[in-house]
Amino acid sequence: MAEGYFDDGTVHVELGAHVFATPGGRRRIVRLQPHSRPGAVLDSGGGVLELEVTGQRLRANLGDAERYIYEQLRALATSDPGELGFEDNRGYRHVFGDSVCLGGIGEVFGYKFVSIRFDFESPEKSSVPAWGSVPAAPGAYPGTATFQDYSAGGVNLGLGGAMRIEMRRSMPLREVPRARGSRASVPPYGAEFRFVVEAARVAGAETLATDIEDLQRQVSGRVNLVANGNVYRGVLLEGVRPRHTDKRHTGLEIVFVQDIARGEADRHTTTTAAPTTTTTTGL
Repeated sequence: MAEGYFDDGTVHVELGAHVFATPGGRRRIVRLQPHSRPGAVLDSGGGVLELEVTGQRLRANLGDAERYIYEQLRALATSDPGELGFEDNRGYRHVFGDSVCLGGIGEVFGYKFVSIRFDFESPEKSSVPAWGSVPAAPGAYPGTATFQDYSAGGVNLGLGGAMRIEMRRSMPLREVPRARGSRASVPPYGAEFRFVVEAARVAGAETLATDIEDLQRQVSGRVNLVANGNVYRGVLLEGVRPRHTDKRHTGLEIVFVQDIARGEADRHTTTTAAPTTTTTTGL
């Protein structure tokens, strides 16, 4: 009950428990004419439904929860238009046909509870597809645990860390003028992932400013991001945003980017269930 799925014929992924979708809509009503000519109001324009979808899951540990988010978003990152279905707590179902996933954001609360928000778009239609099936949720991923041992390129990122995973891609639906509906504008080539690590830094003998500078110097090029028994390969450090303070400790938001291409081999591995040994800078 209260589950959802996405199925494009190749990708068939469950979207979690307690799934619900809120559709909004837009239509191309006004068409602009060339210079010095008036605009024309169309009798009907192509309609697009903008869908905010939320799913939740209780997982085994922090690493397992983060891996669950990554695998869901990765499956959707290179998917084609497909059917998006969800069921409420009373068993009522609805399916949106030819839907495309534009992105998603996943977070973990209490080390086990996953909450993901997906962004979908679907053509406005006068009918809906038949209900399909919800695949079983994956079991616990081996080698994961709640270590909070975030490191990149062998450099420890801080203490008491947490991570948010985001996915975004460009595949918007384009309204069809003088017709009901829309279609995907470009082929789904791939997507961009962001790993946002929030951790505390404590400076040693050096100042906190030097510690943050050293962190950015040492994490250079494509590196492996290690987190709770998972390894995300080929990530790039995008930026470091500290909380403004004059103390010897502060919270950092450290952002890494990973590009995913369609047909590319998986760039994720699982380590053995033991914390990694990393270089420390000012910790």
